[in-house]
Amino acid sequence: MTDRNEQDPARIPLWLVLNEVDESDALAIDHQSASDVRGVDSGESHHLDSTGALHPQRRSNSAAASLLSASGHGNAVPTETMSEPAWTPPPAASEIVKSIDSAGSAVAYRRLVRKLVDEASQELSQVVAARKHDVESDETADTLLPYTQEEEQHKGREIIADKVKRHITFGIESGSGAIDAGAEKQLAQDVYNTIFGLGPLQVLVDDPTIENILLTGTRVVVMYPDGRLQKRPKIFDSDEELIDWLINLGQRSEGGGRTFAVNNPHLRLNLPGNIRLSAMAWTVPEPHVAIRLHRLKDITLDTLVGYKVMPDLLANLLAAMVIGGASIVTSGPMGSGKTTLTRALANALPLETRIGTAETERELFLHEMPGREDFIVPAEVITGGGERDSTTNEFKGATDLSAILYAFVRMQLERVIVGEVAGKEIIAMFKAMQMAKGSLSTTHADDAKGAINRLVTVALEAGVTERYAIRQVAAHINLIVQLDTAYSTNDAGERVHTRYISEIIWIEPGEDGMPAVSTIYEGIPGGTGEYGTLPPKLRRKVIEGGFPEQSIPRHSLRFEEGY
Repeated sequence: MTDRNEQDPARIPLWLVLNEVDESDALAIDHQSASDVRGVDSGESHHLDSTGALHPQRRSNSAAASLLSASGHGNAVPTETMSEPAWTPPPAASEIVKSIDSAGSAVAYRRLVRKLVDEASQELSQVVAARKHDVESDETADTLLPYTQEEEQHKGREIIADKVKRHITFGIESGSGAIDAGAEKQLAQDVYNTIFGLGPLQVLVDDPTIENILLTGTRVVVMYPDGRLQKRPKIFDSDEELIDWLINLGQRSEGGGRTFAVNNPHLRLNLPGNIRLSAMAWTVPEPHVAIRLHRLKDITLDTLVGYKVMPDLLANLLAAMVIGGASIVTSGPMGSGKTTLTRALANALPLETRIGTAETERELFLHEMPGREDFIVPAEVITGGGERDSTTNEFKGATDLSAILYAFVRMQLERVIVGEVAGKEIIAMFKAMQMAKGSLSTTHADDAKGAINRLVTVALEAGVTERYAIRQVAAHINLIVQLDTAYSTNDAGERVHTRYISEIIWIEPGEDGMPAVSTIYEGIPGGTGEYGTLPPKLRRKVIEGGFPEQSIPRHSLRFEEGY
């Protein structure tokens, strides 16, 4: 694991900290590393494949398109290639003053940002409150309305720019000299990010090459798509500051907010920008935060073929299975790409398929896929807050997955997807598989058969009997697609990984309703594998999904399991 702190000693310009707390903080450095205080790398935006090499993200889903056409869906037109605009890092200050220790300068910079945040927030609150008072006044015209979110953010930018300008002017009058316009812009952006965005983490979130951000206390590590880890400078001064930031994020989240406190020490959030945040405190010696950045949103099975997750033939088969109405659970260890694969499987359906997604935290983002916006009902639970119900121990005011599925009944849906199944969500998954043709879900397990045991276990924890749990798994889950991660060492001595489909099994009720299992695919790292015989029921689904019967692969496994 590389250490960004050791590679690029972080420094900041004199003017940023001249007027803060101690004169010892008022030290500066060169323009090249000024952005490193905020953890910024320069460079163009590229998509990385599973090995870390540059790889273009293919938007065309030719496999699904041809299958949809074969099964009578006329809207199956391959999507034109579209690329997201490359991210460009902000300019840094160009004046070189004198060097100091990076930790001290970073702390001083964060203090300055917090000072300006406090000043700008206070003034913005006064402005918003004044507008609200005017709107409610009887003397005000009915055409006056409260600020919209966009208007409030615009007003905030104006206030922040004024506060930064005043600070710089004071520094110049104190003899600090002129300030680079780029550095002034970056300071204003950091203040804005703290008020309206993810604060000190925003610059890491904006880096398109980062997939995960991991915090252990105030220490920061980022993970890249190929599994490489890199240390970054601290962005919080204390555990208390980090916890306060998390509490604030929870309170600001959609659906009435989420509580993060001693009586609810684990926080899970879906944040703006398709970001999943998980945090722990109080049950661990120091706060732990894991932030997953969903970069591949409009993903297709063809894209995953390019990343060597699976062969092209298997992508065609999976697309046909989904279109043919198979209920699929994607299984794998943490970080193996389960959500990404599930998103790609859903994207194989016709564009006009009405799909309901029920998730504890929104991660699939099917409603953001081009062409699907009008046909997706993306639901997320409301956890409630404050007091807990004395009977259920749930927060009052909560809306769970069962309530969402009940509402789905009147939504004219063709498919229902329940996201991650790690606990009582299993009951919602069973309901989803009962109420629509074909469903998709994810779970954590090390192998495909282990996924069956995992699902039975969480069903038992949800309060059902073992016999009921086993029968439900056998009756409603058709396929388990198992993902795995293979680790190796690159030329630089860094540990990297590749993701691939290691196994697919077919499940159907056997003797006395117990699950009967057939292996239909076994894969190896690099995206290749061997095929087993497709059972008759699965064969019919594949053909119904538009896959040519003559192209169904022949059995090539060394053995095939029957149970």
